[in-house]
Amino acid sequence: MADQADQWMPRDKWDALVRGEECPLCLPPTYLIAELRVSRLVLARNQEIKGYCMAIYENHVREPYELEFEQRAAFWEDILQAGAALEKLFGADKMNFEILGNGVPYLHCHIKPRYYGDRWPSRPVPFDEQPLLLSPAEYRARTNLIRDALLAT
Repeated sequence: MADQADQWMPRDKWDALVRGEECPLCLPPTYLIAELRVSRLVLARNQEIKGYCMAIYENHVREPYELEFEQRAAFWEDILQAGAALEKLFGADKMNFEILGNGVPYLHCHIKPRYYGDRWPSRPVPFDEQPLLLSPAEYRARTNLIRDALLAT
């Protein structure tokens, strides 16, 4: 039997998500870092990669090319501002910016700091290979640190 990650969800569920129905990214985020120009920066639950965040576009669209030029530019500026702040704050050696959407068709970018010597030297970090969950206080502290670093950029 194929792993669920190796199969598309049922078409009716996909179509509903495209329309924004029951979209998990449309819900208020648990750990909101900041409202940026046109996106929300949120701390990902899995912190195996210290500082892993997502920038979620403010309106439910699937692809960056669906945006007007000004919104495209603002979305990329949000992503780049977040990446620069994360690199400086956590001393990352590289930043990975991943726009996928196969699981949730809503424009968002995974922003993953990479550190020399991590377990995935020449490939993307698996989404939830070994999740590291923090305590509520640790999530709040990390969220505040990143927010402060954003203000300094």
